[in-house]
Amino acid sequence: MWPPGPPCSRRGCFNSSDCTRGRQIPIETDKQALRQQYRVKRAAILPNARRRQEEAICAHAQALLRALPISGFVGLYAAVHGEVDLAPLAEALLREGANVAFPRVEGPAQMEFCAVQSLADLHSGAYGIPAPGPRARVVPPGEVAVVLVPGLAFAEDGTRLGYGGGFYDRYLKRPEASSVRRIGVCFVEQLVAVLPRHPHDVRMHELLTERGLAPCRW
Repeated sequence: MWPPGPPCSRRGCFNSSDCTRGRQIPIETDKQALRQQYRVKRAAILPNARRRQEEAICAHAQALLRALPISGFVGLYAAVHGEVDLAPLAEALLREGANVAFPRVEGPAQMEFCAVQSLADLHSGAYGIPAPGPRARVVPPGEVAVVLVPGLAFAEDGTRLGYGGGFYDRYLKRPEASSVRRIGVCFVEQLVAVLPRHPHDVRMHELLTERGLAPCRW
């Protein structure tokens, strides 16, 4: 069962504004309020519960990726600000010889995934997020098979509430990234039935929580 969406939200109200208590307000205003709401909600998860949830998410992800005939790269992320920590998953995949890549911000509007051989290859990058160093090879989107995407909240139709930078949306909108399998990663506390969505927002194919993998209802 999915939690209800934000007050007075409804499907179809996703163009230039969203509806709240009968008033038309800009989507971005609604998104900012939701970002704060889900930051608080995520931070409220108790440490012991968080540890169990992260262990389950990494186990589900590892089983999923082992079962897939992936010859390309697996795109992961370095967790910050309470995101689901996928470091154990990254270490396990690297030990098994999988092709692993992490995102690196290349400029104010561009992000690329870059190959790593070890988590030691990650250094403080843009916005203080650990990222591959400047010598790490950029992996063309066509070589990336699947990307695990962080977010503040996810809806059942695959809509993602990010931090507002748009890096993942721009990356996944590229024509050469059209074949990338997009999996949103979060705790169950971050699931919601409906979220406001801009036309340029890229939706996920599936969502991964401690309960396992669930397809999005497009």
